Parts: sequence; structure tokens; C-alpha cells
Amino acid sequence: MILVDSNILIDYYRSRDSELAKMIDSMPIAICGAVKSEVLHGARTNEEIDNILYSFGTFDLLYTDEYDFEGIGFMLQTLRENGVTGPLADVMIAFCAIKYDVPLWTRDGHFRLIQGLYPELAFYYPVEKKDY
Repeated sequence: MILVDSNILIDYYRSRDSELAKMIDSMPIAICGAVKSEVLHGARTNEEIDNILYSFGTFDLLYTDEYDFEGIGFMLQTLRENGVTGPLADVMIAFCAIKYDVPLWTRDGHFRLIQGLYPELAFYYPVEKKDY
């Protein structure tokens, strides 16, 4: 299973890139609540929202509970104390990847900074011509 970041899913929904679509459609993909929120935030029309919500049902969902938010808070504190800042959503996504021990597929540089302090954060790198 691979946790997919919102930047990959947004490309999936908007680009009509057949290679990306084949990859996502053929792999065990997971999302988390933060990814859902970010993707829906970028929707432009009600039709896009409907399509996105429908497709969410085809992905595994990595759940967070109230105790996870304590862990996320501690992670944010550790990052801040070490001079690393980034969006709350990115820390939530990184936390989920670590919690569920799944690699993260992203193009967002904030995650590299997080990995510097949390080396257990693993990444997925597709083998194909584009830099996803």
C-alpha cells in the first residue's frame, strides 16, 4: 500500500495523463483525511467534487483518532524546536505514513525536511519517465 499525497492526486484528476492514471489504478493506494481535505479544497466545480468523492471510495483510508492528534502535536513541536516549519496538513500526512508504515508518494519538498528528523518516513518513487 502507498499513501498518496494530494499533489499526485490533483495531477491524477486534472492532467488526464494516461500513465499516471494506469499507475494509480493498478496500485494499492491509500489516502488520509488531510489528503481528502486538500484535494477537495482544490476542486473547481460541483461535478469535480462529485467525481473526487466517488473516487475516494476506491482508495484505502488511513484513519486518525484523537490520540493521533497528540502525536501530530508532538511531531510539530519537535520540528519547530529543530527549525523545521511546514503546513499542518503535511505533518498530518507524514504522521499517517509513519503510523501505518507505508511509503508516501509526493513531490512536496516539506516531507524531506520532516524525514530529516523522522527517518522512518519512507517515500515511494515510481519508475517511469515523469517526476511524480
